[in-house]
Amino acid sequence: MTNQARVGIFTTITIIILVIGFYFLKGINLFERSNSYYAVYDRVDGLYKSNIVEIDGFRVGMVGDMQRDPVSRKIVVRLDLDKDLQIPKSDSTIAKLFSTDLFGTKKIALILGRSNELFKDGDTIHTSFKKDLTESVGAQIDPIITDVKNMIPTLDSTLSGINWLFDRRNPKGINATIGTLKDAIDNVNMLVDANEATLQLTIKNIQSITANIEKNNAELSKIIKNFGNISDSLQQANLKQTVTNLNQTVTQLNGVIADINQGKGTLGKVIKEDGLYSNIDSTVASLQTLIKDVKARPYRYININVFGGKKKEERIEKKYNESGK
Repeated sequence: MTNQARVGIFTTITIIILVIGFYFLKGINLFERSNSYYAVYDRVDGLYKSNIVEIDGFRVGMVGDMQRDPVSRKIVVRLDLDKDLQIPKSDSTIAKLFSTDLFGTKKIALILGRSNELFKDGDTIHTSFKKDLTESVGAQIDPIITDVKNMIPTLDSTLSGINWLFDRRNPKGINATIGTLKDAIDNVNMLVDANEATLQLTIKNIQSITANIEKNNAELSKIIKNFGNISDSLQQANLKQTVTNLNQTVTQLNGVIADINQGKGTLGKVIKEDGLYSNIDSTVASLQTLIKDVKARPYRYININVFGGKKKEERIEKKYNESGK
């Protein structure tokens, strides 16, 4: 055998050993036969080929090929399980995808149901997806982080305001306020000292008034009682009926005014109808003319035929016309 043949055989054996050792380290037995089942997931974050498939923590297979269905947009995962494994064909049999650590590494746990019928090679198993710890905690923490971020500008402004409030350079700060308050207290003390005698007299007068009120307590009680009697008398004076009658009168007066405004009745017609007003004005003017004519020529309205007859009346009329009146 030539050296080249020996090198080739040695290289081939080395490669085979390396491949077998690689899969052995991954827990894959290339010489062990297996059945393939399928599981469909909406998402497979952190799940890769050769990840573990277990039942109650015991490894029973591994994840095979993974493909994305272009129609349903879901991930189809092939599960290569031990050939001797019996999986009950039940709705409660689930291939549950969950995280193994905080880094999001995934594995599949088979939860077996109860059924006399078994899944066959190539069947599809029901699935479920459990959010990992980071997702669950993150979903709860995210709103809190958002609120904290929104509070930071307000908190910063508040702290700045507090710092400026205590700053000696701020003329309206706490220090200035305390100084102003101290000055005010000093002024009040000076005012009290200057008017101590007046304040004592005022307090003495107040005490005297209080004493008088106490001495005349009986008289004050009588006055209050008299006011109570007056109130009872007013209450018994049938004021309610008087107010009711007054309301009725006001209502009737409002009705009369409304009729006048609408032109109803004589007074309403006089106010609303211009023609009637014109007629009355014309009648008054005619009456004034009549009165004036009676004063000027009373012989027209008084029978004076006894004193001169018709000729005398004509003479008087002619004389009146010649006078130009």
